[in-house]
Amino acid sequence: MRRIEVQGGGFRDALILVLLGGVCLRFPQLAEAALGMTQPSQGAFLRLIGVFSNEAREAAMIVIPATLALTLLAGRRRDGTLDLELGSACYAPFFVVRAVVRIGVVAAGLTVSGRAGEALAYGPAVAWAGLAFFRALQVARARPEPGRGSAEDAPAPAADPAASAAGAEPEPAADQVPAPPLRPVDLPARRARVGGLVAFAVLLLGLGVNLAWASRHYDALKPIAHGEPAPGFELPRVDATGGRLALGTLRGKVVLLDFWATWCPPCLQMIPVLHDLHHEWGARGVEMVGVSSDGAQTSPDEIRAFLRDRPSPYPMVLDDGTANALYKIRALPQLVLIDREGAIRKVFIGYTSKRELASALAEAVGPAPGAPEAKSGATTN
Repeated sequence: MRRIEVQGGGFRDALILVLLGGVCLRFPQLAEAALGMTQPSQGAFLRLIGVFSNEAREAAMIVIPATLALTLLAGRRRDGTLDLELGSACYAPFFVVRAVVRIGVVAAGLTVSGRAGEALAYGPAVAWAGLAFFRALQVARARPEPGRGSAEDAPAPAADPAASAAGAEPEPAADQVPAPPLRPVDLPARRARVGGLVAFAVLLLGLGVNLAWASRHYDALKPIAHGEPAPGFELPRVDATGGRLALGTLRGKVVLLDFWATWCPPCLQMIPVLHDLHHEWGARGVEMVGVSSDGAQTSPDEIRAFLRDRPSPYPMVLDDGTANALYKIRALPQLVLIDREGAIRKVFIGYTSKRELASALAEAVGPAPGAPEAKSGATTN
């Protein structure tokens, strides 16, 4: 913290950890997002960016509160720029402790992201960040108050004329001897290097473990591909009709699956768009199916109440995780377009405009009955 107070670099180091953490500690998610970009999928690039935004969000959870607390508690000695540097430095110990647990979770083969196991690391990680914060606060409160200057700025004692005539240096009084200024060469460089090496070793270990996990689970990371047969499922309907719906009964129609959740704002924004498309394309052999993907945090009764307030003109089924696993859903909303032969035609990730969806439906449905077919080549008289 003393070195950062003098030289800076805390904010820069936090940014570097965010970038390296996204690559080394979230490699399976990064690989999955990159593989998704090889398929005709809208929104795959946003998933790639989302890997690093998730890492940055964790950094912000530490950096922002630490910086604000330093600014408040430093009193008259506050300095916005230096407080940001010191607050950012509190992220490094948090990052290392969290990284160790995340590596253990992936090595144990729990899940791709290890959310359940990672939650256990927040306690010790925040505790280490707290210790770093108290050290940063000590450094911040040791600054000279504005207007008073530092010891090195104190006026020099008057010179003794006799000593000056003899060529000797004056000896100031004991209570006027200034402390030597803090110089970069005096700072604990060895500790800084050791801390950097520990973080670097943890990142290398994380990359190795995640690479091994990704190589063993490559098939799970691959997205559903264009032209691949759409996985079948049979799920209970959660709308007013009731009963069950099997995807296989819709063979011969163009099907648009909408994976959504009541707690997902972009999903709710898609509802009027999909309702309009259903009314416009239903007569041309297009069937839409909403797949409720709320998970355990929302009860079936709550979903039914939601649909009573917002009735759906097309079937809604309640997924217990089966369909989400079959279609490798990692983000909501996600729409999957299936052609009449039951093959996957296109995947849309995130909010998608009505124009994009209508264009994809037009390609899948083909020309309307009686419409002239496009001809290639030139005509001559």
